[in-house]
Amino acid sequence: MELNKVLLEEFENKDAIIVRNLKVWTPEEKSIWRKVTKPKTVIIDNVSACIREGEFAAIIGPSGAGKTTFLVSLAGKCTLPFEGTVTINGRNVRDLTGAEIVPQFDVFTDSLTVMEQLVFMTEMKLGNSMKQPNKSILNTVIEEFKLSAHVETRIGSLSGGERRLLSLATSFLSNPQILICDEPTTGLDSYNASQVIGILKKLSASGKIVICSVHQPSCDIFKEFNSILLMAEGNLLFHGTQDACKSFFESIDLHCPLNYNPAEFYIRAVSNHNGVCIKKMLENYQDQSLDCDETGLEVNLIYKKPQRNWLKQVQLLLWRSSLSLKSDLKSYVFQLLLSVVVTASVLGTVYSGVTGTTQRGIQDVRGFLWLVTSEVCYGLAYSTLYVFKYEVTLFRREVGMYKCSAYFVSKFLSFIPRCVIWPIALVCTTTVAIELPNHAITTMEFIVVLIFAAIASMAYGLGMSALFTSTGNMGDVMPCFDLPLFLMSGAFLTISTLPIWLYPVKFISHFYYAMDTISNLYWRQILYIDCPVNTTTTCTSSGEAVLYEIGYSNNFVLQNSLGLLLVTTMWGLLGYYGMKREEKKGYAY
Repeated sequence: MELNKVLLEEFENKDAIIVRNLKVWTPEEKSIWRKVTKPKTVIIDNVSACIREGEFAAIIGPSGAGKTTFLVSLAGKCTLPFEGTVTINGRNVRDLTGAEIVPQFDVFTDSLTVMEQLVFMTEMKLGNSMKQPNKSILNTVIEEFKLSAHVETRIGSLSGGERRLLSLATSFLSNPQILICDEPTTGLDSYNASQVIGILKKLSASGKIVICSVHQPSCDIFKEFNSILLMAEGNLLFHGTQDACKSFFESIDLHCPLNYNPAEFYIRAVSNHNGVCIKKMLENYQDQSLDCDETGLEVNLIYKKPQRNWLKQVQLLLWRSSLSLKSDLKSYVFQLLLSVVVTASVLGTVYSGVTGTTQRGIQDVRGFLWLVTSEVCYGLAYSTLYVFKYEVTLFRREVGMYKCSAYFVSKFLSFIPRCVIWPIALVCTTTVAIELPNHAITTMEFIVVLIFAAIASMAYGLGMSALFTSTGNMGDVMPCFDLPLFLMSGAFLTISTLPIWLYPVKFISHFYYAMDTISNLYWRQILYIDCPVNTTTTCTSSGEAVLYEIGYSNNFVLQNSLGLLLVTTMWGLLGYYGMKREEKKGYAY
């Protein structure tokens, strides 16, 4: 096969996966009162097997037989409690990088093209995609997996069969000696299913171990496999060739009718006999792992490759994010323009001609400053709220390829341009509506303050998104956090009158720091406010008096700069913790 001439050199010794006494279960769950709410459930029950180089193995069995869990265990990605061992040439599969798994459901960044996806994976797995060896591997994989005609096609536009071929190509870039596929033909028509199986068979013929779980395979597809693993109720009932399987069933008086799909017959046999057939097969099945001698095997599979350096990971992840942004650039620009135009139009109409030099204008200016600040803070926070929800499956599929911190930092940095553009566009258009002292300078100061407030708000949104990704409740939880945080802004109550126990909340409120700073920048330039002679109400005579009345600080520049940095860091760390928790859940299959 041409692919193997370009990839890493062929191994001279035989590779083998040896499974000994593997048992996998779901842990017992208890309520806070220590009452068992969900008992322990055994998924794989004391399975042993030996799968050798060149096997093109089909794992078949009824639903709930444990096929997917067995496959994930073979790849060393099972996160459930287990006993027993899975070794490749005598080394624990978790310590090696020779096995790749192709899940049942493909997950990609759909806005990328096929070439962009493969270049990204080449860069992450192999190194610089422009170096000749890696470039040759990339080009050969594209050719072998029949993707040449689709290199410029967006993944979201591919058919199911083409997406499956891309998934196989992505997995094969690192030249795994063992390829594990979970139901590779699911959702495919007969042509695409045959095409995928044909490629997998060629890979096994080149010396790879290819293992596939198949659900109700057709006769044409089933006959392509040279090895069968039959599972039921977490047990491995048979492992061997198709002829040996037929003879094994006949030995326990189960004969497949002529012109009947053997796979369907085997699955029905272990599904409809109330345990009798399963018991017979377990009594007659010989543990093939006993026939595997590990002493003569050399370790051809390498230990886990080091990841790309951290900065390179961030760069590549940012590059992928930028490609996604580029594909949706028109919608982002339209969203920005629409939001700015609508907001600016409303504020310009309502606050036209407002000035803070009159008693009536004090409340108007305070309202204006709050609306501009809240528009930026809310807009950036909620634009990031569902980022991780949409990407968490992809993130968990790529666990181990890059560090969690690199992923989170790349997401954070990818939103920085929005944190700059949004305040600039909004402030420049809305401040035209009111009278500002030193208009150009004050406008620039507002922009700078709101850029830093936008970054803190974005960190807040990312933190909430990461913390509540697994529950999907971030949209319900976030308003509960918003309420106390925006009350600290001083727009709706006097901060100096807060109860002592509530006072510390303002120190984690990005609304407070933004409003405190932007209010100081404006009101400290208002030296005199007109007081009518015949008024019976308290007259506020200067901008400093306005600040004092609300309860804003005097040393606002240093305090609020450090405060926004604190808020950004706090939510960033919480967001990182949330994604680290998702990473520990392991591979998403």
